[in-house]
Amino acid sequence: MPDRRLFARFAADEARIETQLLCFPYAGGGTQVFRGWQTRVPPGIGVTAIRLPGREQRFRERAIDSWPQALDTLVEAVAPETERGPYAFFGHSLGARLAYELTHRLEAAGHRPPRALIVSACRAPGVPARFPPMHSMDGPTLTARLREMKGVPEEVLANADLMALLEPLLRADLRLAETWPASPGRVRAPILALCGEHDDIDPYEAMADWGHHTTGGFAIRSFPAGHFLLRESEEAVVAAVVAAVLSPTGAGE
Repeated sequence: MPDRRLFARFAADEARIETQLLCFPYAGGGTQVFRGWQTRVPPGIGVTAIRLPGREQRFRERAIDSWPQALDTLVEAVAPETERGPYAFFGHSLGARLAYELTHRLEAAGHRPPRALIVSACRAPGVPARFPPMHSMDGPTLTARLREMKGVPEEVLANADLMALLEPLLRADLRLAETWPASPGRVRAPILALCGEHDDIDPYEAMADWGHHTTGGFAIRSFPAGHFLLRESEEAVVAAVVAAVLSPTGAGE
């Protein structure tokens, strides 16, 4: 049976939903990243965030750090969702990798493809990383790198007890992100790539090649932000996502 704890649904009235927007957070992130999105989208779109083990209500569960386990878990839970009606995927960084691989798996199994696959702050498959892997760094080095990235609040980084609790999840998520075995071939879903103009981790040129990984439409948008454009330009990002969901041909161009 699919694990329903995987889903955090934010729509108040599911009967009004015409299209589901399934959102995948970045490494170390949880569903709360997307809680405010429901108030920014039209009533016909239902925002649902994906909650993998190791975070929030699933904090006591061991975080997943292998791709076969991650994808088996996601396919089992998400495949029935594809039969409920139109849906779209949004993923940021690690979340974009998960959404892309899940799209491959679902399409290969004959399921309805997403109306749009929206990838944010994630280099295209085959593009090499610009920085050394983080998941195997020692504690102080990892903390210093997280501080440079501005991905974890300073009050958390400065709290040794909180970091001790968070570090296993971060390392598991980072291991997934940094050992991504990108699937060959193309998906049918149109792709919209979102990038930050000041992102030195996954810049525009590292994301432009996403167009080679879909037989549907492709578009790329940049925002005046860094790697965490999801937070820095939230209103504009959500507007771009809504446009892609409502007009998937050409990924919302």
